[in-house]
Amino acid sequence: MMKPSSALESLSSADLLSATRELVQKSRGLEAELLLHLGEVDERKHYLECAFPSMFAFCVEELGFSEDAAYARITVARAARRLPAMVEAVRSGQVHLTGLRMLVPHLTDQNHREVLAQAAGKSKRGVEELVARLSPQPAIPALIRKLPELPAPATVRSAPLAAGELSPIAGPPPGAALARRAVLAPLTEETFKVQFTASRAFRDKLRQAQDLLRHRVPDGDMAAVLERALDLLMEDVKKERFAVGRKVRQAPKEEVGSSRHIPDAIKRAVYERDGGRCTFVDERGRRCGEIGALEFDHVDGFARTHRHDVDGIRPLCRAHNQHAADQVYGRTFMERARAPPESVLNSCREWGDAELVPARVLRGTRPESVCGYANAASGRRRASRLSRHAAKPQAAAKPSCVMPLAR
Repeated sequence: MMKPSSALESLSSADLLSATRELVQKSRGLEAELLLHLGEVDERKHYLECAFPSMFAFCVEELGFSEDAAYARITVARAARRLPAMVEAVRSGQVHLTGLRMLVPHLTDQNHREVLAQAAGKSKRGVEELVARLSPQPAIPALIRKLPELPAPATVRSAPLAAGELSPIAGPPPGAALARRAVLAPLTEETFKVQFTASRAFRDKLRQAQDLLRHRVPDGDMAAVLERALDLLMEDVKKERFAVGRKVRQAPKEEVGSSRHIPDAIKRAVYERDGGRCTFVDERGRRCGEIGALEFDHVDGFARTHRHDVDGIRPLCRAHNQHAADQVYGRTFMERARAPPESVLNSCREWGDAELVPARVLRGTRPESVCGYANAASGRRRASRLSRHAAKPQAAAKPSCVMPLAR
């Protein structure tokens, strides 16, 4: 029985998570039973008695599955009649349905238990790599080709609608079928297929890089050239964001002041100490695995301590950094702090200071930065304006524009 939203809102966080995990476990059991029933319906061909020509049509039209879900369930249900361990893998949550569907062509009576054990707990990408190891694919040739131009949209006048008739739903724009997602798929355990659409400027830069590297990559192999470019890019970004690779200078492990700039020595020490990964750990000891969009977080809040030290700073992904701010300052306060007041923005625009509003303000901020910005940037501008006001008494003083900055 579904609980009303008011009942869910009254649950504590621990109870909510516990109830959610229980529901997931129940859903796995139901999915396993559904696969057994589908396999039996397919074996008896009951779909014919229901006026459907195939099991696929029966699942889509009678049971309301999507085409993808119908194909996956039918494929797994048929294989599970031969290999019952697949149903138990679903029931226990060992392997998800999509992973089983991908593994079906490679499972045999001899290897299925070992392969299912290897697939346990893996994401779809992990299962793709397992499949590539089980069935390696040949390398593909490097290729650059020009895509066809998108056709111009046809202008067709629609007939006038009758009274009470609803307007038709707009279809996809012309040429939408030509759009392709980037592909990063494993071919073998150590090789991958990479495919994406790039601009003419990218093509020109790639050719120029191939020419510049002829003395090191004589055949102009695109994979080798792009790998070298990525090595340089990652080295440059690590140096810029985390001071990794910069010239080591003697610096204190602790610095107190109003500047929010974290010294390079502290950045580098924190990044290397925590392995360039988010340090958030849940109550069960599981650590967040995110390595992208990392931010330096002051554990006790910079606005409270005005101190940079290695032990008091940790790398967090953006989501957990904002979660930490919610825990320290309260979610209501943070939601208000992350949304810049329109009145302050209008004031800045009115006085011609709109460029002083950092772009990151619009993406969400930390509240302690209000104090830092007011005491530092606004203070310096205020002092400058007061000096100009003393020289020109007739000039009206600007109001200070206090905007929050990123923590």
